[in-house]
Amino acid sequence: MSARLAGKLLVQRRFLPLFTLFQTGTFNDNTLKNALIAMITFGGFAFLSDLPSAVRVPVAALIFTGPFTILCAIAGQIADKFDRGKIFRWVKRAEALIMALAAVGFALKNVHILAVCLGLMGAQSAFFSPTKNAVLPQWLSEKELITGNALMSGFQFSILLVGTVVGLGVLKFGTPVISGLLFSLAIVGWIAAEMTPAAPAPQPKLKVNYNPITATVNVLKQAFANQDVLRPLLGVAWFYGLSTVFVTTFPDYVATTMRYEEGVLMMMLASSTISILIGSLLTLFIGGWKIWGPESVGLSAFGITGVTLFVLMLCLIPSPTYMGAETFGPVSDFAQNPHMPLFMTAIVGASICNGLFLVPLQAMSQRRANPNIRAQLMSAGSVLLNLFVNITTFGLIGLAAMKVAPKMPFVMIVIGSAIVAAYAIYRTFNPIERYVHLES
Repeated sequence: MSARLAGKLLVQRRFLPLFTLFQTGTFNDNTLKNALIAMITFGGFAFLSDLPSAVRVPVAALIFTGPFTILCAIAGQIADKFDRGKIFRWVKRAEALIMALAAVGFALKNVHILAVCLGLMGAQSAFFSPTKNAVLPQWLSEKELITGNALMSGFQFSILLVGTVVGLGVLKFGTPVISGLLFSLAIVGWIAAEMTPAAPAPQPKLKVNYNPITATVNVLKQAFANQDVLRPLLGVAWFYGLSTVFVTTFPDYVATTMRYEEGVLMMMLASSTISILIGSLLTLFIGGWKIWGPESVGLSAFGITGVTLFVLMLCLIPSPTYMGAETFGPVSDFAQNPHMPLFMTAIVGASICNGLFLVPLQAMSQRRANPNIRAQLMSAGSVLLNLFVNITTFGLIGLAAMKVAPKMPFVMIVIGSAIVAAYAIYRTFNPIERYVHLES
């Protein structure tokens, strides 16, 4: 049933343009970020040169998440005040201009221009994210929400994979190829945005608070006043927080601890991303099973429990390490390393479970939110998401500065995920009464 529903959604105007502009934006965000990381980690380009490599990568990641966090609450108000289809169009027009500037940065091989573009993409994404999450329940029925979110998130991770490979391969593909691809996809996203249907605003007379501090405080107050919405939002935030640990830890971990070239990093990130895709798309087929309880809370509990166990496995087993004379070992050596199979099994298992954990939570938060303030509540979720990401990033910077054991970030994931899993299991057997009869 869900597979047939997915096929129908993918040819309808109320979903296909949104799906297209979301995926093209996801590719551009991720490709630009990873190209910058590759240029400063493996290419030797000067960027914050006084800092160790384990710190430079998290700092580069903050360039994107910082503007996102600052502007997200304002964006949520705007998405409740103005037609959301129009917001999509303005956001995608801005992306085309940003990618044109990025092309200049690539042509000059200037990482500082690229860093500015990455920050601008973070600002642009701040307006897209709450609008997207608010419009899905507006364009889709309640029964279509898990399917719609599975498609959006599942294919998002496949696009992230391609963007990661392309971005990290900037030194091999060449900057003209990367800049041309980014600009072309920005145009495709713009065209898709022009095709989105109308999405009338629930509060056209809303007075927007443009002070980022008080606006953020206000949307967080709204979220904490709506505990039923807050809980899944916190779960989604944790997903992105722990994903940040993997994405920002792996480049330096591969280069300095495992001593392998960027091809091994690509293999690890590709395996993780494909596995999250598999986990997300599995919810199309098993998300509606009654054994998971109301709103598939049990599926999320199963997913985060699996994350905890597989990452614990990653902490306990030896990591593959290159012992040769070259600076970085080749992919062929990694493939033959006796510790590789268990190491990759842990990464793949954790990532599949991550997908199972995420999708039901996204549908849950959208379904439960009051339509009149849905975009603002979703912007609160984005603020929490980036707060988790930024706290995690600063935590990684602190761990690197203290020169702790290389696997300590994975220990952080185990501890945090175990706490989340305990609560999710509790909610599976003690569901919130208001939602017990959701399907009746």
